[in-house]
Amino acid sequence: MMKIFIVSENSCNLNYQQDYIYSQLSEFFEITSDVKEADAIVISATCCCTQYNLQYTMNYIAWILKNKKIEAKTYLTGCITRTFKDNALLLEMKKWLQDNIDFIIPQNQPNLLLKLIDLEHFHDLDSNEFGGVNEIGNDSAELYIVNGCLNNCSFCKVTFQAYPLKSVELSAIKEAIDLLDEDKCSQILLKGTNICQYGLDIYHEYRLPEVISYLENKENIKKVTLVGFSFKDAIKHDFESVIANSSKVSQLCGSLESGSDRILELMRKGFTSEEIISFVQNIRKGNDKSLRLNIISGFPTETLEDVKQTLEVLKQLDPSIVEICRYTNSIFVDSSVYDQLTPSEIQNHTRIYSKTLQKRNVRVNIVGEGYQYH
Repeated sequence: MMKIFIVSENSCNLNYQQDYIYSQLSEFFEITSDVKEADAIVISATCCCTQYNLQYTMNYIAWILKNKKIEAKTYLTGCITRTFKDNALLLEMKKWLQDNIDFIIPQNQPNLLLKLIDLEHFHDLDSNEFGGVNEIGNDSAELYIVNGCLNNCSFCKVTFQAYPLKSVELSAIKEAIDLLDEDKCSQILLKGTNICQYGLDIYHEYRLPEVISYLENKENIKKVTLVGFSFKDAIKHDFESVIANSSKVSQLCGSLESGSDRILELMRKGFTSEEIISFVQNIRKGNDKSLRLNIISGFPTETLEDVKQTLEVLKQLDPSIVEICRYTNSIFVDSSVYDQLTPSEIQNHTRIYSKTLQKRNVRVNIVGEGYQYH
């Protein structure tokens, strides 16, 4: 039986390809944790949101190529396969990958990767299919509905990558929801890079409210978590009523980043602290919703006063979980032109955020070395 090594390093929780590819391949092949014995190597966890992540990914790929069997075939997909800005360093990186990797497959075509590995087992898969369902328990599942983001936050990957929006057809989503309901799946994580922009690319309008409304009629689905929630899009395009009235939507996982209006403007987040507080208060007037929020610690020019303002906004938003991401600068993002904080200042801000939130009984996760979400 063919042995396959699947790279799991350096992947964020919005990498649907990683879970999908693993579940498909593990059904027919032996998955090995030893790269030296693998007959095929799938490199799908290739985060490059920041310069740090990009360098880590490239170094890890180089290590794999050095340690693999000579005859082992390599398959590369994920974020690193997207188109970057015309930058000499990035173009050199792309050329190195093309010279050293056997197959490079676009991020949104995991089925093409599967067919390249073994056409016999995967011949009936549509190579252009996007999205998918990943069952994560007896009664829980993840449903990926959209990739990419049209916003332009100053710290974000879209400033140096071509990251187009790609939505799953609405009919396919409804069919997946029907099947999950029939299977008595009680909890669904509805996921996307920016889930609020679902439908803009194929329907030219925001269609997430329609998906939420469709879920309301499902008897067995009890709880829905919206992962990759953009407060900017939700606030500007009046998502309040559909979320407030939903008996299914129980949690929003999204990005606050900062509670300081000055920092929010530098980030180009597209909302103010007052707007997000009002939005959250309104959606909680009907059925209560919990929040899982991201903030960036040590964003360029952030002061202790900005930290204080962010903590005050978090107090009013009352999230159950806060992910603190320590800012890591990158020459590829627009925020690199701002005055940068020192590592000790970033560490101090992170410590203040963490200790204060923990005293409020908020669960805190400190995420990686740099920002990893939209």
